[in-house]
Amino acid sequence: MLNLNPFKKLGALALLCAISVGCGADGRPAPEWSDAEDDARLSSYESVFAGAPDNRTLPTEGKADAVYPAKFSDLLREQSPVRNQASRGVCSIFSTVALMEHLYIKAGVATPDFSEQYLQWSVKNEVGSFPHSGGSSADANLRAISRFGIVEEAAWPYESYGWTSANDPECKDDDEAENQPTKCYTNGEPPAGARMAQKVKLPAGRYVSTRDLKDRLFRKKTGVIVGLDFFYQAWNHRLSKLPVNAESFRQGIVLSPNDDDVTESHKQRAGHSILIVGWDDTVELPIVDKDGKPVLGADGKARTEKGFWIFKNSWGTTRFGVTNPNGAGYGYLSMRYVDDYGSAYTSDVPTVTPPPPPPPTGRRFEARPAAGIPDGDRAGITSDITATGTGKAGRVTVTVDITHPYVGDLVLQLTHGGKTATLLDQQGGSDDDLKKTFTLADFQDTDGAGTWTLKVADVAAQDVGTLNLWSVQLGD
Repeated sequence: MLNLNPFKKLGALALLCAISVGCGADGRPAPEWSDAEDDARLSSYESVFAGAPDNRTLPTEGKADAVYPAKFSDLLREQSPVRNQASRGVCSIFSTVALMEHLYIKAGVATPDFSEQYLQWSVKNEVGSFPHSGGSSADANLRAISRFGIVEEAAWPYESYGWTSANDPECKDDDEAENQPTKCYTNGEPPAGARMAQKVKLPAGRYVSTRDLKDRLFRKKTGVIVGLDFFYQAWNHRLSKLPVNAESFRQGIVLSPNDDDVTESHKQRAGHSILIVGWDDTVELPIVDKDGKPVLGADGKARTEKGFWIFKNSWGTTRFGVTNPNGAGYGYLSMRYVDDYGSAYTSDVPTVTPPPPPPPTGRRFEARPAAGIPDGDRAGITSDITATGTGKAGRVTVTVDITHPYVGDLVLQLTHGGKTATLLDQQGGSDDDLKKTFTLADFQDTDGAGTWTLKVADVAAQDVGTLNLWSVQLGD
């Protein structure tokens, strides 16, 4: 086994790798794995890609002239803890629940924790997909969640081992064997408490082009599930027939597969599902051959591939990606790998009804500028409101009405008393028009009287809009 450190002499990234990262528990009991189960369980290729369209046929929604940062990792702050699928091949269930928890965090829920165990049951019994196998797909999983909903983890905690004959005589001792009764893959029926518990849903999911992943992550600010044809050497998996790199496994590095890896892996074909949450175009790693050695170019230097997705895996925090600079259990996945062998699926942020705010007791001021917003101009336009009276601004509520065919182009900022707060920064993607209320605490200690300035900028080309009206409400 090679002892190659892929991050060696990579400047800033190597420095990042020297920083210790947290490996804290996710609050659930850690499963006890035997050596035989330490192979990082996979799913079947057929289930992961069931019903998936040809990625090349999917339309792209992002703008051709869009400019993205070299690294985008903002969504790491909006992830639930890395989970452990342990000895069961239910990776797509875990990546789907990871997306769901991420979307609920974005919706304002502090610590969402939903039941993978219940979702596995719902997919097979309520949706009727994959009833006689252990696998699933992001499409079927999101259909279960959007139509029927799932429960919180406490209502039916995840069971690390699938049922065998020790649990039910109709189940085989190989818990991943095909064509067993459905109960063998769901570990029976939900307990009474889970059946009675509140069911939590998401908007319906949809396939997206892998060419749109940056646009989706950057403009929508949401992660994306990606199903993958699995290549053992590329993942440094213990079942690989080709040499692997244990240190790369610990760092969570997944290169694009070489031809020999594709050939050998398809002899024991499998699939895997993960959640992509960011990217790093500065990561540049050596391409390796079937022997795990760097491939040299004509100049005698090692050939490299550049550009990697940041992804959240479901193999726990003590083996895979344990030293990844983005956190234990995370990894770097070749963008070329995803384009060639991936299928992407996602959903949207749910609407979570917050408790009603206290009735307004302050003062409201309004402006109706009906002003055109310059296209592709970061200077934008400004509109002023003069508030009268005295006293602290308190809680500030800003309401805007903007006509625009691509809300993701817009940046909104509010300035008063020498302070500036960003209300919106290129969020909303291709949504039409922006009619929204923002509540701010940034100005609560400032004097409410004086000029309040709203700046609206359209920072991308092609679409134009109008600031119709806006208002500012000052609390007590």
